[in-house]
Amino acid sequence: MGNLSNEQKIDLSLSWRDATLDCQTTFHAGKKNKTWFIEQFQFFISDIEIGSTNAGWQKVKLAKTPFQNQNTALIGTNCQTEKLHAKDLTNVANDANWSIKYTTPTDIILDENSGIRFTLGVPFEVNHLNPISQQSPLNLPSMFWIWQTGHKFLRLELAANHEKWLFHLGSTGCKSVSAMRAPKSNCLYPNRFNFELPLGINSKNAKGNLAINVDLAELLKHVELSASSSCQSEQNNKSCQQLFDNLLLNNQIKSAETVPGVFNALNINHKSKGSTVE
Repeated sequence: MGNLSNEQKIDLSLSWRDATLDCQTTFHAGKKNKTWFIEQFQFFISDIEIGSTNAGWQKVKLAKTPFQNQNTALIGTNCQTEKLHAKDLTNVANDANWSIKYTTPTDIILDENSGIRFTLGVPFEVNHLNPISQQSPLNLPSMFWIWQTGHKFLRLELAANHEKWLFHLGSTGCKSVSAMRAPKSNCLYPNRFNFELPLGINSKNAKGNLAINVDLAELLKHVELSASSSCQSEQNNKSCQQLFDNLLLNNQIKSAETVPGVFNALNINHKSKGSTVE
């Protein structure tokens, strides 16, 4: 089992192309080159595994924190609550989190064949449970739709002058006796995305932690941001289809060439690899 000697961290960062992005910075996008800023960008990842030649694939055990519960972690920030309640340390919804604390059964020695894989989304088994009775971070109202559809796996909300845009990723086509009841079987469109990123001997940052970057420009590629192009995971929504394609683009790269993806392990000349929507 994991112990304190094997406790490690994965540091995540957010960028717009090559520039670091946070609540205080802006970026320009679209044909009209509008200036946008983040109001909220949070997402759940689960089922994290790290693999190497010496140890094979090992599921990591997440440390218990307000941002992590069992095998699901909440990453990102809510810029509006972060500004309003910067001194409130009692509510996880008001804080930013850009790291994952974990342990592994044995020490993993990275080599050129190492990798990390995870799911963007909340596992079905806990996705539709009553959020009031769940432990943090699966109890945040801002990251939950209703029992029938479950959690918002990713919540991205942007604002410009007199305009807003949003992308809420989650399961759709969920069948139950009512909107306030959980489905007994998986939704028609689970909309969970699996990623596998190659790691290497130089994949740790100066702090000795694994480092992964989220490139917002790759997520929003070919999406013209406007109020009318917002997406709440509707299958027939043109913007949604493009956003899904951007997440799925990762599995189309067959070689080790440097091609950017939504998720990328830092210092690695490989493309992240995704899977199809379940």
